[in-house]
Amino acid sequence: MKDWPFQLGEKVKLYWVDKPYKLNNKWMLDAYFKGHKEIKKMTFDWATIHFLAFGRYYKDGNINNSEIRKNATIVDLDLSSIVFEMIEDFLEIEAEGSKKEIPTKVFVGYKDKVEYRIPALEIIRAIIATNRFLLNRIVELDSLDKYFIYSYDKQKNLHINFFDEYEEKLLNTEYVKHLAWIITNESIIKMFNQVGKNLWLKENISFDFLFHHFNVKARIRNKKHIIRILEVIEFREKEINAEEIFISSRYLKNIRKINQPKKRKYRLLKETDDKKLDPKVDGAKNSESDFVDTSNIKHIYTKNSKINRIRSGESYVRDEEDEKTKLYEIENEALRTTADTGGMDKAKGIEYKNVEDVSIQGELEEFIEIMKLLKNKPNIKDVQLVIKDLPEGKKGKKFSKLHDGENKRQYVVGKITMNNGKEVSLIEVEREERSLSILLLYAVKAINWGNLYLKVTLGLVNKNGTWDSQGLKRLEGQGVFSNRIRHKSDKSSIYDKCDYTYEKIFRDN
Repeated sequence: MKDWPFQLGEKVKLYWVDKPYKLNNKWMLDAYFKGHKEIKKMTFDWATIHFLAFGRYYKDGNINNSEIRKNATIVDLDLSSIVFEMIEDFLEIEAEGSKKEIPTKVFVGYKDKVEYRIPALEIIRAIIATNRFLLNRIVELDSLDKYFIYSYDKQKNLHINFFDEYEEKLLNTEYVKHLAWIITNESIIKMFNQVGKNLWLKENISFDFLFHHFNVKARIRNKKHIIRILEVIEFREKEINAEEIFISSRYLKNIRKINQPKKRKYRLLKETDDKKLDPKVDGAKNSESDFVDTSNIKHIYTKNSKINRIRSGESYVRDEEDEKTKLYEIENEALRTTADTGGMDKAKGIEYKNVEDVSIQGELEEFIEIMKLLKNKPNIKDVQLVIKDLPEGKKGKKFSKLHDGENKRQYVVGKITMNNGKEVSLIEVEREERSLSILLLYAVKAINWGNLYLKVTLGLVNKNGTWDSQGLKRLEGQGVFSNRIRHKSDKSSIYDKCDYTYEKIFRDN
């Protein structure tokens, strides 16, 4: 992450996590890290809790790669018979020049004269919502039914029909099994729903401890008959209450190998990082040998439920290449974590076309002609185009299709490279008489345009054909800024419209 407040190479311990709060219509949380000299606060989006475990050590802002000490205490615990109650625990922290009491919710239970304490956030992070998709859903209200429906047959088999919004990468075996565990256990789905409901109503974490089995391997701190569970490493005895699981999705297709050359192939650009980490640099006081990486949480089921994937349609695989196979390069650093998916996702390659090679008919034709004229303007080095269909968006959002309800609505991106190397992008959408401006995007640093186009157009669809002002405002925190360019009157000539667009571009740049 950017703006990491500690010195390069310094390992800092996650000390405490505050309760979630709403900021700019987004759930956030503050985490406190203890370095060699002081404790500092960092603010994260809610789903980052996936990577945050108490007592873990982090370095150089790499939140998704942490370590524990080799001498950490890791034990097996069966706490199934214990009644746990939620309390609010406080820790006095001196951070950034002031003392404050930071609250957090903790479950407390007793067994054989020993008190057991489990942070509520650890139960959410490590047991209930084990990926970013579920973490983003758990803070919403009744949101799972936007992504799938499910039913049982007479043989007690579970059938899950995933909607288009449920991404393909979330169909892997572990994600499906965990989701089946949630929806086939009334107590688990109740806890899941309680988190979001109480967060909205009470603005705090609150849910009941409803596990029938609580058998874990955990990293703990044991002091004076109090065992604090810092991190769940294994969660055992998960039971899926179904004989078999049948899933269907438009992404599940029969794969057929065909004897044809590939139309395109992708090559990953190599990283060029001129910054080397030196553990001997001032501030790096911890020895590398004292730490070990154990970041994967393991879930163990009582039985191996078979997953049956119902496939429809065909997907073709081409192994051969020829002179017509196009090569697209994608950036290794183009990773996104804002998607509601279970992990990191590499951006797909974008097929840019030279503006002179594009000719289409219809509503977008005028925009393309303006782009061709812009290429000949002073200070503009090159103009390239991307023509794509709008993404589907949330269920029930119809703007991704034209008024006929059948044909996909298209958009064109004009990526303009200036003589000084700076890039801006203009996005024009098929409007069908709607009052929708052209969107101008520019960045103050290097970005992945492909991810940006997807975020912006997805926001447009989810807002039913208006640019998502809040989403665009959030992008400013990533160094991306925007402006709207209104369409000139139809009575204006194509040259007037080109001059008008040119002025708007250079007014903001």
